[in-house]
Amino acid sequence: MSKVVFDHVTKYFGTAKAVNNAHFTIEEGEFFTLLGPSGCGKTTLLRTIAGFYRQEEGHIYFGDQLINDVPTHERNIGMVFQNYAIFPHMTVFDNVAYGLKARKVPKDEIRTRVLEALDMVELTHLKDRIPSNMSGGQQQRIALARAIVIRPALLLMDEPLSNLDAKLRVKMRTDIRKLQKDLNITTIYVTHDQEEALAVSDRIAVLHNGTVQQIASPEEIYLYPQNRFVANFMGTSNFLDGTCEGGATLSNPANIKLMGLETELPLLKPHSGKVLFSIRPERVKLSPEPSVEHEYKGTIDEVTFLGEKVSYTVKMASGESIEVHDHSVYTRDIYKPKQPVYLDLQLSQSVIYNGSGEEVIYRAIES
Repeated sequence: MSKVVFDHVTKYFGTAKAVNNAHFTIEEGEFFTLLGPSGCGKTTLLRTIAGFYRQEEGHIYFGDQLINDVPTHERNIGMVFQNYAIFPHMTVFDNVAYGLKARKVPKDEIRTRVLEALDMVELTHLKDRIPSNMSGGQQQRIALARAIVIRPALLLMDEPLSNLDAKLRVKMRTDIRKLQKDLNITTIYVTHDQEEALAVSDRIAVLHNGTVQQIASPEEIYLYPQNRFVANFMGTSNFLDGTCEGGATLSNPANIKLMGLETELPLLKPHSGKVLFSIRPERVKLSPEPSVEHEYKGTIDEVTFLGEKVSYTVKMASGESIEVHDHSVYTRDIYKPKQPVYLDLQLSQSVIYNGSGEEVIYRAIES
């Protein structure tokens, strides 16, 4: 095992920067996810780590070893792909053993290690089956066993669950996370699925147009996104325009105006002018009656029942539409379309950006 260091790595395709100045470190034993929409550069970065691509600028290290010019087969990495890449004419056992045979591992050791790997992914009883007759989840487990049986220093996974149905994806991501922790193997995982990234990762790097936007823990990246793109990509967020004047400290808070009402909040730095609120739908609280907290008036526009929650679209008196996720479906009646309601936006729990949405000027103060 070893940490992976990206030292100002840039990869071009023609004149376009597929990866732009990637500069960060993945720690030993960490489950690190590259997350972003299609075309953001996450798979290109993974393939550069693997040695399939050669970066034009910067360096990549495994620990203290510079691996820029090390061939793929000498990098001691295990890989799991979206399409599994399983040999259909070989048994499960032979598929998993393939990498060991290529490394000329003794026959007795091959058997021991393959059975250990199959046991880890709960496929020992299917070792003599042909994978073409097996389910997608079982084939994915074969690919995972084949990747770990060589005891790699680094495990790379490129959208490994995208071909599975929703329920199986949830189970497989739990199994992958547990196996990774049991083996304590440094893992780099590529996905476009935000929920998947939140569920499995120690840290997440969000990419957009080849550039890393933010690297943080799942909690940090969801609760305190660094810019509008991250806030919008990581789940759902309401974006509301406001204005502010003045201060920046606890003793000198700024006066912030949103939809005709004013509040005071201590900013991270002085700012005057336009601001952008990012408010998660689950933060917003509804009430049929006004109160000190529920002071923003609106009308229920759309209602979507989703089982564990109800999603509302509320049309505000000022013209904006706000999405609200209400998880208290067992404790009271569901609001109806055209019903008037009052909202507590919990502004102190929001993230506030400058007018362009590129810089955080307010976030909730941690206790």
